[in-house]
Amino acid sequence: MSALEKKFEDEMQALFSEQPDKIAVAVSGGADSLCLTLLLKKWADKNRVKLYAFTVDHGLRSESSKEASAVHLQLKKLGFIHQVLKWSGKKPKTRVEELARQARYDLLQKACQKNKIQYLFLAHHIEDQCETFWARFAHKSGLDGLCAMQKKSDLNGLILVRPLLDVSKKEIVEYLKKNKISWVEDPMNYSPLYERVLWRGHQKSLSEMGLTPATINVLTKRLTRVKQAVDFYTNAFIKNSVLLSPVGYAFIGKMAWEMAPMEIRLRTLLHLLPLISGQDKIVSLESVEKLLNSSLKSATLAGCQIIFHKKGIFIAREMRQITKSMKLKKGKSAYWDRFFIFSPVATTLSHQAPKKRIKDLPFLVQKTFPNADYNKVHYSIDESCFCGLYFPEVPVLGQKELEKKAYLDYKKGNKTLFIHFNPRIQK
Repeated sequence: MSALEKKFEDEMQALFSEQPDKIAVAVSGGADSLCLTLLLKKWADKNRVKLYAFTVDHGLRSESSKEASAVHLQLKKLGFIHQVLKWSGKKPKTRVEELARQARYDLLQKACQKNKIQYLFLAHHIEDQCETFWARFAHKSGLDGLCAMQKKSDLNGLILVRPLLDVSKKEIVEYLKKNKISWVEDPMNYSPLYERVLWRGHQKSLSEMGLTPATINVLTKRLTRVKQAVDFYTNAFIKNSVLLSPVGYAFIGKMAWEMAPMEIRLRTLLHLLPLISGQDKIVSLESVEKLLNSSLKSATLAGCQIIFHKKGIFIAREMRQITKSMKLKKGKSAYWDRFFIFSPVATTLSHQAPKKRIKDLPFLVQKTFPNADYNKVHYSIDESCFCGLYFPEVPVLGQKELEKKAYLDYKKGNKTLFIHFNPRIQK
């Protein structure tokens, strides 16, 4: 067993307390991914794990299909289950690197879902980690960005695994040469049009000043520890101080908000804004920093309105984002705005302030309430959107559990209108 194989086995043991029954690896045909594929093959055979290999053909160069076919033949000869995934359709002329990366992950994720694979292995190594750090540093990333790539990360339920982050490019090349494995060189890896390549070109000068890939790798690990600590205290703050209403807004008491450090406030808003807006968009760190550093008493951001009130902080849906009214059919369910609705009668649902105003609750927040001209209403919150405390007496249910309860209630002849807050509904 070579030194790299031993290092890899130790890494896999550290990454998995219980080994999966099948895994996948992304193979471009370059040195990095071929090295990872060979190491995985030996580990998988030894541990009786089924290994799939996927190659994405971006179609961005005329030679790409030919190269993907060559990788397919090479891996077939070595006994791999291999498939080429083609990116079809019109290719972008701008933001090529970003959009190609997104297309690659989309194709790989679909292939893994089809084969019921939970773990996808990627061949990022220590120099890749370094380039990622410098690129994010240049773009003024916060703590999360400067942690760079993690050995394990989640992509919509698919776990991305990077076991080579402590391995150098030199070790990879030496391993392939020793095993007499040839690889292809993608010319895009040398094109100055791509930011990553530019940072690669600067690395020699940076290393001469002591900023080596190994140094940056140690730094990202230390920053990751800091991030884990900050996340811990942010989650504790959310759990103990954020109150979520079944009518779709969040509240944080003034004392709790003022006592929280700025970083905890910032991360709390980054968590709450997509939840309250129902929009699955990344909120920029800079925009939240600007909001918190301003003296505004209210502001709109990321589809939400944030109101700094004498009682505390209210976060509600932005008025211009409010969904139009919906006519509900008798005995039918519907998805509306961020809510699942089941109505026993034909009625109309809209956003409207209650007839009797609620004291110490901003009118702008009350105007976002779901409202139907009906007396018997059952409010609930979906367990998937838990972010802290719930209003007393409000049931916390899963989507399927709620639907079953609503239909059963209707069949028994009860006249209850169900309004279920679930901003993460998959329509």
